[in-house]
Amino acid sequence: MAEMGKAPNTEETKTKGKQSKVKEPKEKKEKIDYTAVKEFKQKLKEQKKQTKLYSKQILKGEVISTTSTKPDTSKYVIELVDVKKSYITGEVETPVLKGIDLKLEKGDFIVILGPSGSGKTTLLNIISGLDKVSSGDVFVIGYNLSLLKDVDLTKFRRDNVGFIFQQYNLLTNLTAKENAEVGENLSKNKNKDMTIKDIFETIGMEEQMNKYPHQMSGGQQQRVSIARALAKNPDILFGDEPTGALDEEMGRKVLEILVDVNKKYKTTVIIVTHNPNIADIANTVIHVRNGLIDQIKKNTHPKKPSEIDWS
Repeated sequence: MAEMGKAPNTEETKTKGKQSKVKEPKEKKEKIDYTAVKEFKQKLKEQKKQTKLYSKQILKGEVISTTSTKPDTSKYVIELVDVKKSYITGEVETPVLKGIDLKLEKGDFIVILGPSGSGKTTLLNIISGLDKVSSGDVFVIGYNLSLLKDVDLTKFRRDNVGFIFQQYNLLTNLTAKENAEVGENLSKNKNKDMTIKDIFETIGMEEQMNKYPHQMSGGQQQRVSIARALAKNPDILFGDEPTGALDEEMGRKVLEILVDVNKKYKTTVIIVTHNPNIADIANTVIHVRNGLIDQIKKNTHPKKPSEIDWS
């Protein structure tokens, strides 16, 4: 029979209270290398000084290097020398490209592959002049992009390269032809290899030149975005997942156009994609992993877009 009015065992209560409390492990704080961050910021300051000094000279055709490199423009359209790219968040440095050396030949069809976070898109942005390196040289058709001011990088992109993105970015109030003419008017390249008519014949849309974007399918809109890029008569055509938003049929047609442009006009084509099967149509395939070039493969017998596996 339980004893009524018995005082509780205070020692037992305390013990139970202690047992019910679970200590959570302390979260480990990321160790900050302040010396490395300081050195990185100092390098950026030095780069800005050099950019201010040499940007105009480079744009005029003078070869200036931070690595004592003289590019071979007769053979290579792009040369990268010890290219590094990091981002600073607060006091933490995050390296994305970790020392890339790369030479790409004129007139090649190049595909860049790599898993998410490998640095492949950053590499594309660097060689196309959309982003700048933290250190190293980026020679594109002889210009060292690593030492160009932002305003001069804009001029470089306008006059020398074309872009095709996953999103078409067409002007909705302009026809297909007028959208292409926007690209033509942006460029100062007067040595025209292709007229607007030639371009629309190449992309198979002569009959749709006067249609507006809302009257076109996704595949047709992507072809018009290619026409806009080609209207600049670029030395290099860059594509960031150009078939990513398309079904298989339209995707193959877009690739056929790019292969045709590469062969017919000797335009260097460089594509970043997550689809490894697209690599089969390229002359050169670059695998990027953990911010470095993991492998470079040469295709002696590239496949036609109609022959590749799309799955």
